Amino acid sequence: MVKRGADTLVAKIIPLGAGQEVGRSCVILKYMGKTVMFDCGVHPGFSGEQSLPYFDSIDLDSVDLMLVTHFHLDHCAAVPYVVGKTVFKGRIFMTHPTKAIFGMLLKDSVKVSRGATDAGLYSEKDVEAALERTELLDFHQTIDVDGIKVTAWRAGHVLGAAMFMVEIAGMRALYTGDYSRLADRHMSAADLPSPPPHIVIVEATYGVSRHLPREGREQRFVNMIRAVVQRGGRCLLPVVALGRAQELMLILEDYWDRNADLRGVPIYQASGLARRALGIFQTYIAMMNDDIKAAFGQSANPFNFKYITELKTQGGLDDVGPCVVLATPSMLQSGLSRELFDAWCEDKRNGVIIADFAVQGTLARDILASPSHVLTKAGAKVPLRMSVEHISFSAHADFDQTSQFVELLDPPHVILVHGEAVEMGRLRKALEQQAVALGQRRLLYTPKVCQPVHIRHRPQLKAKVVGSLADKNAQPGKPLAGLLVQQGQNCMLMAPQDLPTFTKLHPGRIIQRQVLHLNQPWPELRLALEVLIDGVQGAGDLGSVSSGDASGESLRVANTVTLTHRPPDSVVMEWQGDPVGDAIADTVIAVILQSGSEPPAVSSAEVKRRKCLHMGDLEGAAAAEVALLVAVLDAQFGKAHIDADQGLITIQVDDRHVAVECKTGKVECADFALKARVEVAISRLMEALAPASLQE
Repeated sequence: MVKRGADTLVAKIIPLGAGQEVGRSCVILKYMGKTVMFDCGVHPGFSGEQSLPYFDSIDLDSVDLMLVTHFHLDHCAAVPYVVGKTVFKGRIFMTHPTKAIFGMLLKDSVKVSRGATDAGLYSEKDVEAALERTELLDFHQTIDVDGIKVTAWRAGHVLGAAMFMVEIAGMRALYTGDYSRLADRHMSAADLPSPPPHIVIVEATYGVSRHLPREGREQRFVNMIRAVVQRGGRCLLPVVALGRAQELMLILEDYWDRNADLRGVPIYQASGLARRALGIFQTYIAMMNDDIKAAFGQSANPFNFKYITELKTQGGLDDVGPCVVLATPSMLQSGLSRELFDAWCEDKRNGVIIADFAVQGTLARDILASPSHVLTKAGAKVPLRMSVEHISFSAHADFDQTSQFVELLDPPHVILVHGEAVEMGRLRKALEQQAVALGQRRLLYTPKVCQPVHIRHRPQLKAKVVGSLADKNAQPGKPLAGLLVQQGQNCMLMAPQDLPTFTKLHPGRIIQRQVLHLNQPWPELRLALEVLIDGVQGAGDLGSVSSGDASGESLRVANTVTLTHRPPDSVVMEWQGDPVGDAIADTVIAVILQSGSEPPAVSSAEVKRRKCLHMGDLEGAAAAEVALLVAVLDAQFGKAHIDADQGLITIQVDDRHVAVECKTGKVECADFALKARVEVAISRLMEALAPASLQE
């Protein structure tokens, strides 16, 4: 069962990374007692534990589910750390190609990091443990994980990249990860998920920037490369080994095939990982676009490159003139791409083209500012003479894609992540203006790392009526009472006796018992209860009770609470614990505790009546009963007066007049509601004074 409270009705979104920054994507969603982690990556601009998301900001033991969107390191490289080094016990899901490349990529990363100063975040054993824990999910497949519904949608970013729609108690949240709504050489465009989400957590990588059309970008890209090699230079393309590298190779292969004058210029891809991953790309052709699938249908393998060969070491370029080299990593922080940059940067014939998003704090970002000098990996300050160009093939959504995507989904809440603060602020303002222009109600958020976003959402629960309760003919618009049992997102409404049939639960009863001290005689307590509460039953006749107390007499109040007198001055109260029984018990306890402070006129009239009955003075007893009636009405409604000549009791309640006939108890009043209240008070008193029936 889910506990309901103020916190459970609020969706809480916390970026543990990628909040006003690009890198270490990791976003937490909490709602209705459930916790989901979207992505678990590292920051490319930092090393060691500084590159990790801020895991200490949450209890990882409470995370039910981790959803990894794709295999890029800034989205998945911290998964083995979480599995091997923390208390995380949740389930992990990825698509098929993401898991295949994730394992290959991180095992390679562990081998490369051996001996490095920042080595030791996790071992190959931790990678194996993460793979063992990882479960698979197909596009458009919906799973239910303990009340959390998850659907994977195409993200179009790289092979296997997914957006995840999570639904908890009717609240839908979409996490895009990195996505692209435009098809490229090998990937289809991102899906438009349905039904529409209430919350969209979307990347803001490019802010309000707009990409060039694909054809224009490709032409500009090959023109840049042609310019470098024609002046006798070497062209460096820093790339991520998997994803954009394959896209750029498809472009280069096609351009070299159409331009015979360039076929003498070699193209090298300098990543064994990229070569090994080509088998995975060929395995999952069905997840690529129609052009790639059509080529394979004609027995032509687009990834069997004719003009691109593998470069195993930098030394392989010693005797090579103009050439094009795709080398990792894309941010020029280390590896072969950094070695080649350091070796080539002083020659003005050479060129480097940054074809991915350049993350702040990396060398790739620094050289875009056109510095006159740079520091090599060895720490030497050297002049930067090679040409530096930038063109985006990163397959991230630009402003046009994001604004259209948000417009079509029309969510009431949009949370921007995976973007630098300035660009994110500009995008937020532009999307707010767009919403106003379209007449759409939308709130936008740009949280920093570890800054929570709270969104109130009332859960919608649907219950299936089962058991004997289902046999009843339900009437539209009328309530149907029963027990609501919730298991995850599945709710059932049933009669209490059906609980063992449909669940592992069994109904039980709690009988509560309390002993209280009496401040007045037992008959006076009974009278007070009968005046106040309908349905007070018990043996004995108050009219014939002597001034002494009856021994062991019991009363049943509202068929719920049983009172047993324990002479001389205590009473035992028993009832079944439930909301109704507890409420009636509280009322009885209040009467018992306050009974000693009842109006003196009531007590004196009751004592006088008992004495008259004991002596057989019926006329005196009748007069005492009238006095008792006056005292009760006076206590409940205000000052009551008796007119002995007319045989009337009169009450003035505000500006309303009430008259009661002493003999008959008939009530006259122009205010119907007040008249009814006075009649109930009189009838209860009369029932309390009347002898109890001895018939069963």
